[in-house]
Amino acid sequence: MDAEKLRSGRDKLTRVFRYLEALNQHRNPAKRQIREQLWNLWLHDLPDHPSIKRGGVKSRASKVASAESQNGETGGASFVLKVQRPALTPPPTPPPEIAEWLETGWEDPSRGISVPESRPEPEEQIESRVVRFADSAERPVAFQRWKSLRDEWAKNEKPARACMKIFETLYALYGRIDREAERVELVLGDGILSWSRPEGGIYHPYFFSAFNCSSTLRYPNSRSRKPTIRPSFTPLCSNR
Repeated sequence: MDAEKLRSGRDKLTRVFRYLEALNQHRNPAKRQIREQLWNLWLHDLPDHPSIKRGGVKSRASKVASAESQNGETGGASFVLKVQRPALTPPPTPPPEIAEWLETGWEDPSRGISVPESRPEPEEQIESRVVRFADSAERPVAFQRWKSLRDEWAKNEKPARACMKIFETLYALYGRIDREAERVELVLGDGILSWSRPEGGIYHPYFFSAFNCSSTLRYPNSRSRKPTIRPSFTPLCSNR
């Protein structure tokens, strides 16, 4: 093959690769805003709960040394983040004298509790009459006593409920990555590039590290047989 044919062939290959590059950029434009990604999670937004454990990112040499010196799940910083299914607890049962007065949503720890000042109370063969909550001296006392218990429960339960939402989101994400491994990946973003541009601003992590997402099923005892799922994950999901 002479030099002219070789040069012509290289030019054709170069044009083909440039076309494919331009086509890929058109079909898969670079994300400028982190909200454009399929999913993201800021580590500083994680609730403070024992079911959430933070690890760290180590260099390759540190990982090798850690693997040689330690075995098992707790070895070194071999994970970025681990989330276990938290144990949720029901709210304290309200006393019978106030149970029917409570407004909807008292079972939700993120919501407050209240009772109406009055409500209609139907009686047999008689028109309904309006009954005030304070008409019975026992009701306000029972409400305040139960409210103290419920407030303490809500204080401890809010982080657990927030942890459960993260757990369920991550487990659904884990299933998606397992199904679409060639299209979706999980990466750790470090640093934020914030840049105002005439054609559109940029607010997106500028450094990425790819990590694995894994799930472990564990059976705490032979009686319940309910698995505890422990996915370790990283906080940014993006298209490949």
